[in-house]
Amino acid sequence: MSNQNDIDPKLLRSIAEQAATQAGHLIKEIWSQPRQISSKGFRDIVTDADLASQSLITELIRKRFPDHGFLTEEDDPDLPTTGPIIWIIDPVDGTTNYSRQIPSFCVSISAARLPNNGPRTEVEILAGAIYDPMRDELFSAAKGQGSTLNRQTIHVSQTSDLEIAAVGFDWSRENDRRQAMADIIGRIAHDVHTLRATGSAALALAWVAAGRFDLYFNLRIGPWDMAAAKVIIGEAGGQVSSLLGDRWDIEDSGCIVSNGRLHMPFKKLTHFDELVATLSDG
Repeated sequence: MSNQNDIDPKLLRSIAEQAATQAGHLIKEIWSQPRQISSKGFRDIVTDADLASQSLITELIRKRFPDHGFLTEEDDPDLPTTGPIIWIIDPVDGTTNYSRQIPSFCVSISAARLPNNGPRTEVEILAGAIYDPMRDELFSAAKGQGSTLNRQTIHVSQTSDLEIAAVGFDWSRENDRRQAMADIIGRIAHDVHTLRATGSAALALAWVAAGRFDLYFNLRIGPWDMAAAKVIIGEAGGQVSSLLGDRWDIEDSGCIVSNGRLHMPFKKLTHFDELVATLSDG
């Protein structure tokens, strides 16, 4: 059994890297084959590759840490949900891209510790890994250990002016959030250097850590998209917040992520708080 006080973030990082890389190799190997695609809900799909990747990841982690718990994108009632460490997993982030053979997707895995006292949402992300199998790029971090891309240290950009900023975003499924996103884009389109929608939130977030994007925002994001990126961006010197600029937690529905220099200029330019106030919580 694991003791919370004995858990080494570097070990968790190593296991996350191993699992993400193995799962990435699996989904790359089968990505050109016909997919079995099912609907999970409105504009939300899952493929057999998502399920195969998640099974590989969870089996590897459970062999190493049989008392750990899981929070996964794909439902699996056989997985424990409590433990000294909770593994937060997106087995294929960018499933729509993957299903259409658009080579922009990744595997995202993080290890989080629940607080001894306080709400469950205030988890501490100890380590995370995001693997892009098509580019063979492994982004990872452990708390207090810095962030790397393929073992080389990375940092967020130094950009301090929105006029030269590369800004990433992704579309939400819900109609009200899509409209809000369109409104935001309309407000900033002429005041930033470029805008990019990647179709893979976790990968775009990793690119903020590596300085490829200067800022990223999303009006609806899952904890499995965000958790690994949170520690990777933080260790790379960036800033992660809720849509209102508060501390991000796993129940937040959206995020703003930047190099730290562009958070406030972005919110001021977009009148972001006003737009967010119009969104439903559903």
